Formats: sequence, C-alpha cells, structure tokens
Amino acid sequence: MKFFKNVISKIDISLWIIYGFMGLGSVYAASYIRSVTQLNIWAELLICFLIISPIYFLVRVLKKKYFN
Repeated sequence: MKFFKNVISKIDISLWIIYGFMGLGSVYAASYIRSVTQLNIWAELLICFLIISPIYFLVRVLKKKYFN
C-alpha cells in the first residue's frame, strides 16, 4: 500500500489531465487519418507516431519551461 501511495504522490496532475485530453484527440486524429487514407496498419502507425509523439514531447517541454 505504501508503494501505491508513493507512486500516486509522484504523478503530475496537470500533465495527467493534459495527456488525457491529448489521448482522446489522438484517437480521433488516428480515426480521421484512417478514414481519409486507405493505408495498411503499419503506415498508419508510422504516421501517427511521427505526428502525435512530438506533440506529447512539446507539451512536456512547454510545461517544464512555463509552469515551473
């Protein structure tokens, strides 16, 4: 139980909320890419990885720069 309290106390709530909203947006972006293009699953994963992953990194950098 102490382990879980320790883990929960280290969670950054603002990042957790932002990432939650971004996760929902990522699902919709991926479904939009799938509906527009008729690519195989590997191409879709590559496109999503190249577009969505840098956005998560950018959010973390911006939060560290402006909110700390």
